[in-house]
Amino acid sequence: MGEETLPEPGQLPLTPEELKRHHQEYAAPFYKAPTADAYADPLDTRTFEPKVPSLKPPSPFLTPTGPTGPHGEPAGQRLNIEPAILNKAAERADDIHTAFTKPAAALKEPANAAGNAMAGWECAYALGAAHKQWEVQAGVVAGWLAHIAESLRAGARDHTKTDAAIEEAFRGVKRPRSLLEGL
Repeated sequence: MGEETLPEPGQLPLTPEELKRHHQEYAAPFYKAPTADAYADPLDTRTFEPKVPSLKPPSPFLTPTGPTGPHGEPAGQRLNIEPAILNKAAERADDIHTAFTKPAAALKEPANAAGNAMAGWECAYALGAAHKQWEVQAGVVAGWLAHIAESLRAGARDHTKTDAAIEEAFRGVKRPRSLLEGL
């Protein structure tokens, strides 16, 4: 390893908070973080529950209550984050990654020097083991910082594509005509 690099893992572990939220702390070694461009929760278990069809047809008189948007959908708050803001946040995550990895990787030489000075003592082995664990944990942190930056970039890239893809998917769907239409 060079002066400014850490051993980043090939696949990141899930955060302790995510495991705790799903009550899966005991299964930490078995779950890995999803890729940066994934939108699914890796701990979200989906059970198959077939829906029983209703015997009554839907009433044409039932309409959503409250205000509606320009296309008839229920109005509400819409999250709209400009891709430039997500890209700026990704740049900041990259800056934090660089600011973290350089000093974290620079501890190798002092740790080796201290270990060599204490050669033959048991604490020399303990110092080497502690430094190895430090590198692994710092590499995970560096990996998460890189993952966060890439996730932000993927969100900026895909944010407009998602709306366009949904619109395209519904382009061929025709809404059934109301029985009251034209009265």
